[in-house]
Parts: sequence; C-alpha cells; structure tokens
Amino acid sequence: MFSQRPNLVVRGLAVATALLCCSVPQASAQNSLQVGFSAAKPGAPVLLQRSDADIFAATLAGRYAQGVDNPKLAAQAWAGAFFRRTSDLELYDRATAANLEVGNLGMVVRMAKLVPPSARPPKAVLALAIEAMGQGRYQDVVRTLEGQKFSPSLTQFANHLRAYALLGQGQGSKAYDLASQVTGISDLEAAGLMSRALILVRAKRQQEAIALFEKARSLEQDSQAGIRFYSELLLSVGKRDKAEALLVPLAERGTVKASAFTEILARVRAGDKGNVAINVQDHVAIGLLTLVEAMQDNRPPTETSDLLFLLAFLHPTSDEVSAALGQHLARHGYDELAEPYLARVSSDSPYFVATRTELAWLVYSNDPNQALLEARGLVAKYPSSFAAMTLLADMLSANRLDSEAEAAYHNLIERSEAASWSPAETWPLYFGRGGARERLGRWPEALADLRIAKAAAPNQPNVLNYLGYAMADRGENLDEALGMLRNAMRLRPRSGAILDSYGWALFKSGRYEEAATILERAAGIAPNLAEVADHLGDVYWRTGRQEEARLEWRRALTLTPTEEQTKALEIKLSDGLPPDPSRAADAAILAQNRSN
Repeated sequence: MFSQRPNLVVRGLAVATALLCCSVPQASAQNSLQVGFSAAKPGAPVLLQRSDADIFAATLAGRYAQGVDNPKLAAQAWAGAFFRRTSDLELYDRATAANLEVGNLGMVVRMAKLVPPSARPPKAVLALAIEAMGQGRYQDVVRTLEGQKFSPSLTQFANHLRAYALLGQGQGSKAYDLASQVTGISDLEAAGLMSRALILVRAKRQQEAIALFEKARSLEQDSQAGIRFYSELLLSVGKRDKAEALLVPLAERGTVKASAFTEILARVRAGDKGNVAINVQDHVAIGLLTLVEAMQDNRPPTETSDLLFLLAFLHPTSDEVSAALGQHLARHGYDELAEPYLARVSSDSPYFVATRTELAWLVYSNDPNQALLEARGLVAKYPSSFAAMTLLADMLSANRLDSEAEAAYHNLIERSEAASWSPAETWPLYFGRGGARERLGRWPEALADLRIAKAAAPNQPNVLNYLGYAMADRGENLDEALGMLRNAMRLRPRSGAILDSYGWALFKSGRYEEAATILERAAGIAPNLAEVADHLGDVYWRTGRQEEARLEWRRALTLTPTEEQTKALEIKLSDGLPPDPSRAADAAILAQNRSN
C-alpha cells in the first residue's frame, strides 16, 4: 500500500546515515572507510575519505529532515555538516537558513563568526548585532551594521537597532535622528513611530514622545507592548484620565488580546503612578517589538518570525517578546516551535491568559479532554476574565458538550450586550452559540445566531462554511448556500473542509458530476477526514460508480468516524443509497416498488 512507502524510505535513510556516521577503525594511512564491493572490479575495496562520508551523512540527514518537514532536525543536521567543513559556503548558507527558521540564533551567531564577513547573509549580520546589543557592546552594534545592505524593512529594523546602541552610548539626539531617517516607504516610516517615541522617553523628552504615541494611535497602530508602555508614560506625567481613556476601550472587551490591558487598567484606577524607568534590555526589546508588530501586516509571516526570534535572542526572559513570538508562530501553524515561547510567559504577566489560551488549543490537537481541563482551570484562576470564559465556551463546543457550551455562550452574549459591544466584537459569540444550537437540534434559533454572525463578519470563511453547509445539508436555500460556500472557497482555497461543504451542497442540489470533481479535490487535500470520504462515496453511488462508493465508505470507517456516522456507513455498505426520486431512472424504480 502507498501508506507504507514513507516508512521504508525512513528506514533506508536511517540505516544509511547510521552506517556512514558510525565510528570505525582506521583502514589505511589515508584514514578511510573500506566498502567490500566495487562496480569496476568485483571484490576490490572502494575507499571513501571518512570526512567526506561524515559530511555526506550529515547532508543526507538534513535533506531527509527537510523532506519530512522536521525543521529542528534539519537545522541540527545542516549545522553538523557545516562544522565538518567550515570552508564550504554552500553548507554555511543552508545551515544558516535552517537555524534561522527555528530561531536557533545562538547557532547562527556561532557559525557566522567562522566565515568571512562578506559571506554572511543579512539576518546573520543582524544576529551578530543583536548579540552585541544584549551584551552592552554598543560600539560593536554600530560597527557590525554600518555599511551593510538590507531590504527596506530590514534596513528600518537595523537603523532602529543602531539608534538604541547610540542611545546606550548617551547619544540621544543622534539616536533619534537615525531612527527618523526617511525610507521613502510611508508604511515603514509610520511603523517606526512608537519605537522612536521610546527612544525619546529614554532621552528624557517625554512630551515629544507623547505626541508620537498619539500619532501612532491615530494610524491605528495597536502594538500591545507599545500601548502598555504609553499608558505607563501618561501615568508618569500625571495624565491619569488620559491613560484611563486610552485603556478602557481596549481592556473592557472580551477578546484574548484585550486581556493584556485589564491589569494595567486596574492599576490606573487604583492610583498607580506609572513606571517608564525600566532597564535598558527591556526598553530596547519593547521598542523594537513595537516596530516589528507595526510592520507585520505588510511583511511575509516568515520575516516577522525571523525578527521576533532576534528579539527573543536579545531578551529571552521578556514576557512581551515571548508572548508575541509564541502567538505569531501558533497563528501560522508552527505549533512545536510556538509551545516553549508560550509556556515561558510568567503567571503574573498581563499576557498570561492570552498565552494560556493559545497553549490550550495546541494541547487540544493531541488531547481534547486535557485542553478542556486546562480551560476550566484558567477560569477557576481568573473567574472574571472574559477571555478565559470565552476559551472555556469554545472548548466545550469543540468537545461537543453542546448544552454546556450553549449556556456559556448565552451568558457571554448577555454580558456583552449589557456593555453595548458592537457586532464586530460579538459575532464570535453568536457563531459559537449558533453552532451549539444547531447540533442540539434547535435549528431556527441556530439560524438566527449564524445570520447575526454572518452579517457582522460577511467574509469570515468559517462562518460562511458553517452556515452554508448547515443550510445545504437540510436542503434549504441551496442557491444562497452555494453562493456562501463559493465565497468561502475563494477566501480559503486550500481548505479540504470548505471544499467538502461546497461539494456536498452541489450533491444536495442534484449536480452529481460537479460534486464528484469537487469532493475528489477535497479528499486529496484532507484524506484523513471521515466525512469527506463518506460524502465522496455518496456521490460515486449516485453517478453509478458503486464499487468505488463502497471503497470510500470502507475507508471512512477507518478514519475514526462518530458513532452516528459509523452506523450510517454500515447501512450504506449493506444496502447502498436509497433511490433518488428526482432522477428519472430512480423514480421509475420507486414507482415499480410501490406497484409491487
């Protein structure tokens, strides 16, 4: 079977690597390995230099790790190959790229010091500068970055890093001027506003800093670290009312992101005087973090990851950086890399609820029950946290505890309505309650909730998919359902679940040939979803491909279907599908059966 082939490949590569990497006695004065066969002369040994064999083994392991999507193993393997031959710049490039991908900046720095400066890629140069910054070697930061050529966004990052190094040398005016250099790209210049404001604070120019923070907020920049620092600045200069006005609309909302502002709002109301006299390392990390967060919407996710990894290397104990990096990695599917950064956020951090929420979803993919327990524990610890209660409602729904989930969402909706939240803020709650009500068989109420969610988020693919599928499965408003699902496919074309929904809506519309094409694509993208295989079997049956239908139904039974799906599949395997009265041939069969 095809599913067995990767195992054979893995075993073959593992054996080859083990043979090549193992320690063997010296075979000759050339320190070689003897292999007891030769194509040119049977029986004569083939001599391989052991250093070449070691490099081959390491590069083979690196290629294999990349092939099976194991970036950590690839990073280790390529670095191992490079250290066996540090003169090989191709190996250096591969090893650097692989270690940048997983955030192993210590290794990137170690390797960069072994090659000529001209061979170092831009992000390795930044890593060397970040190391110098973390060690307080400000002159080395400036020296490392001076004259280097970077892309526009990396130039902006490098300029601000140099500016903080100048600030560390007591050159506040030069630092601000460097961070204010015109790039010619308006988005990048705007992205630097909060970072420049932090430089001004360090240079004791508070009022100018407040003006820059105000400008950044007018451009809707919403760096959590930057806004929190700004609120501290307002408190420190006696502008308590302004600090509260800044924080209230951010803190008193139910999103996970809002949970970061609740603690400082409580301090504002308790009379706290604010503190901007933080240590240099914290100051630089927060300043550069505001820059990265402001740039991220216009940059590829991998570049944002690389810059956040640099900040984590600069300040490994920063809760702000760890939370931002962990959430970014999790949001883009790098769960294994995200977990340690999320887990290191301290329990007294304002980012704790947000990062524990993200961690709970990582746990859910392997152990839904444990994830639910963690959600309950978070609510027990933070009973007034709207974000924690929302996580619990979502976890109850994901674990199909629909009665409890419906009640939890209902309570959250009542609280949000009492606080006059906007539809843009409440639609996830209506979406969650609508899903729970639909699964409980309360379709009219569910439909009302789902339509509220769709009206508030008309281009949210999950909402379009759920509502479109629910209507199509009931045979209701099929044209509307097909339209929503086509829009969902446009927004998320590689989603097997959405393709399945669209294919099923075509099936329910009697468009069987079109449905077969779409469901075959869905099965190719999501081969492990029982529902997709079940639906594909149904469409094959309706198009006269009965044997293929039974193959798909049998395959669906191997893909952990629900108890209800299992029973339906067993009936279909025994009896097939009942005739379709909308098709002439099937209608004739039904008429014949009735006459008999």
